Amino acid sequence: MDIPFATREDERIRVPEEPAVTVTGDETLRQESIDILRQTQAKLEEAQAEAASLRVLLAIRTHQHSQAWRARQLCAAELEAVRSAAAARTVPREADQASTEAIARAEARTDAVQTVLGAVLASLRFWALDRRRFQALIVQASRATPDEGSAAERHAVLLAETRRVLGRTE
Repeated sequence: MDIPFATREDERIRVPEEPAVTVTGDETLRQESIDILRQTQAKLEEAQAEAASLRVLLAIRTHQHSQAWRARQLCAAELEAVRSAAAARTVPREADQASTEAIARAEARTDAVQTVLGAVLASLRFWALDRRRFQALIVQASRATPDEGSAAERHAVLLAETRRVLGRTE
């Protein structure tokens, strides 16, 4: 088969003419495969970025849960210490009433921490904490708490622990 040549007059070099380029079905399929591969690569990178952000969110939520659990354990230990101290000694009626009041306050603080932890667990969704639901549960618990007596101690604990969970330091 003869390939036609073109000559350049000034240099007298023969350069073959390139035949017209035709794209075959295999080359088209190859190009489509490359495009699909690039799209898949982009989706993979997006999924990896989303997975990384979810791992960070999970670490934050786990840390918050751990803090609430430690606070509950601390309150429970304090309550147990007050109960054991009250049971170990016999005291006059006034001191007995004061220790009973201290026990009641410690129980109220423990109940408040348990309420906040329960609200956190009830408000966790697949992606994150449902802040509105959490706040609604805390408001409901606060309304159910009396304003006087040893149970009124719950209000302060509910407020402090709710701020901690929501990340507010006000």
